[in-house]
Amino acid sequence: MSSLPMKEAVRTCLLSTRLKDLFTSISNIELDGVLRNKALRNRFMKFSDGFLSLRKDISVDRFRLGCGPGIDHRKINEWILYAVRHGVRELDLIFQSRSFETRHFTELEFAVFTCKTLLTLRLFNLPSLVLTIPTHCCLPKLKVLHLNFLKFSDDESIRRLLSGCNSLEELLVQSCELSNLNKLNVCHRTLKRLTISGGDLAPSCELEINTPNLVCFDFGYIYCEETRLSLRNLNSLSEARICIGFIVNRSSNYCNDTASVFDLMRALSCVQSFHLTGICSEIQAMLMRPSLIPEFPNLTSLKMGACYAC
Repeated sequence: MSSLPMKEAVRTCLLSTRLKDLFTSISNIELDGVLRNKALRNRFMKFSDGFLSLRKDISVDRFRLGCGPGIDHRKINEWILYAVRHGVRELDLIFQSRSFETRHFTELEFAVFTCKTLLTLRLFNLPSLVLTIPTHCCLPKLKVLHLNFLKFSDDESIRRLLSGCNSLEELLVQSCELSNLNKLNVCHRTLKRLTISGGDLAPSCELEINTPNLVCFDFGYIYCEETRLSLRNLNSLSEARICIGFIVNRSSNYCNDTASVFDLMRALSCVQSFHLTGICSEIQAMLMRPSLIPEFPNLTSLKMGACYAC
């Protein structure tokens, strides 16, 4: 009978060892710190610190971190820097708190945007942060970049980011604050998939897309007549989804930018699948002048409709 407690102790020790081995062998890590309860947030921070300390020099394949109000920004820095220093290849950062400020993440931004192992980077929902890209941005292996609900500090910031991603194949800019940009220039030779939609554009913003290897293009914005859209070197494009709305001319209460629609059609004339939606007046005006519509020699699928109204 006296041997039973010893057996239980051995079993507990073995179980503890197995759990520790399991924790340290995990290469995909997801930490969800979007919690309303203060006690739960404190427990989350303590658990995350302990869990990562057990892993020591174990490499990280995928690291996903979600943080809401009440999470110490110093802890956030430590956790993400841990992932970067342990060879993370896929990094998802989801911040949902206006208490996070740019000054909290200076070291973090430098570490993330100079990571030599990253293949995929997704940044989501940073409502109060202005994204500052370090001068020496270098993401040599990055293939997928998703930017959601961000704001860029200036034109040079996004230019440095894209020029530092020599292997980029997929770029998504979704619902980002672009109103402080004079020019959004996406010129990239390796890019194959591009999505730019939502968010705010400056009235006189210039959008230039120059991507010779682009295969899929998804573009959706509402902009005024002063906005300039330039599409060049899209000969490899096979699929395009375009949804454009124009701001009404207040002096005439009428929206008319038919020329921009024709220019857009000519730039995309090599596509196989084309989905074009916009305001009714532009689509109707275009159909009334069929001689100006370019030929689409490769077209196999066409959808047209209206999604915005003047």
